[in-house]
Amino acid sequence: MGQETEVTTRHSLFWRLWFRALTVKRPQAALAAGSLLAGAAVMSMLLNLYADVRRKMTQEFRAYGANVVLAPAAGAGLPGMIDEGGLVGLDRLRQRTPGLAAVPVLYLVTRLEGVPAKQNPMDTRLPDSVNVVAVGADFAALHQMNSGWRLEGKEGKNNLQTERDQATCAIGVHLASTLHLGPGDAVRLVPVSSVAGEPQSVVGNSSGGNRAPDRALQFPIAAVLSTGASEDDQVFVPLPALQRLAGLDGKLSLVELSVPGEAADVEQVVRELFKSLPGIEIRPIRQIVYSEGKVLGTIRALLVSLTALILGIIVLCVMATMTTIVLERRKDIGVMKALGASDGLVMRLFMTEGASLGLIGGLAGFLLGAEWARRLGRQLFGVSLELAWWTLPAIAGASMLLALVATAFPVRIVRSVQPAVALKGE
Repeated sequence: MGQETEVTTRHSLFWRLWFRALTVKRPQAALAAGSLLAGAAVMSMLLNLYADVRRKMTQEFRAYGANVVLAPAAGAGLPGMIDEGGLVGLDRLRQRTPGLAAVPVLYLVTRLEGVPAKQNPMDTRLPDSVNVVAVGADFAALHQMNSGWRLEGKEGKNNLQTERDQATCAIGVHLASTLHLGPGDAVRLVPVSSVAGEPQSVVGNSSGGNRAPDRALQFPIAAVLSTGASEDDQVFVPLPALQRLAGLDGKLSLVELSVPGEAADVEQVVRELFKSLPGIEIRPIRQIVYSEGKVLGTIRALLVSLTALILGIIVLCVMATMTTIVLERRKDIGVMKALGASDGLVMRLFMTEGASLGLIGGLAGFLLGAEWARRLGRQLFGVSLELAWWTLPAIAGASMLLALVATAFPVRIVRSVQPAVALKGE
């Protein structure tokens, strides 16, 4: 019982001394806390900027469209075609990979004809029917994957939400300008083979299991698409409708994938696709994948370099300050050792004090750095950055570790303090 009381008394005395060391007015302790606060604030600012800029930059790169394309392998099925039934592995991968988007696409050369308007049946506004590339896809998903595409026309975006149900189409801006078409007009698509009066060459004969192609399909125009690329001369229709028009049920030209994450994440998904889709060619779009990885890698290297430099300066500052604190309290150390305190106990007291200063500086620095990051995001990038709360324990822990490392060397002075000498004031 007496031994337990002695241990309790020692613990109580230890924490009383710790509390007094923190609360007694000491300019050196305030300087150490201020140094740690500055270091934590810079870490918080850089980490919050990197975390949100990385997220926003990834979103910006996604605006460039697919970063992986599934294409038909040579000698697989119909020439230049993918069988939808062979994409079971892709469906399983999508379930395991949050954020993975896949858009099946079918390309077909068709004849585009104008449809007379109800108000003026004699005016088709088409000089002649023309050959165009028709793209069969879920246009809403395709536009979401290519968020840099611009939609023109007052009806565009609302109609795209129900495009598959209404069987509408979107037309490229250059094609629409050439043919004087816009939202509210209608077009008719006819397979080129039907115009020539011959079987469609891409389908072959009926032995492939496909239905005979429909001779024509009519689509109201829901939107005019502007991309600045080849899509400006194409017409986009629902995938099932174009498959029915061509007699290519269940057949695709390619599948566009948007894989979330950095270059390493994309490469990992590509390796899994190679294993699960042996009959399909997987083509990463290197320009997008590696450009994104290079930019993010440069930002990460800059962040690590700046943080290491700042932390090195802070360690030296805190180390010098803690050395001053230990030397200033040599008499206190002499009294504690004269009363029976061991070197280890006194050293633990200083280490606990340093860790407490690190925790205080880390918490205050996190809040200050987060505010700096928010203001910099608004002033420099024109965006409102989101606070990354996962950085709070990381910064607090790093600040405490920093303080412990900076305190570990000065506290060795405790071993050299002799009670008799210190109490004489020598």
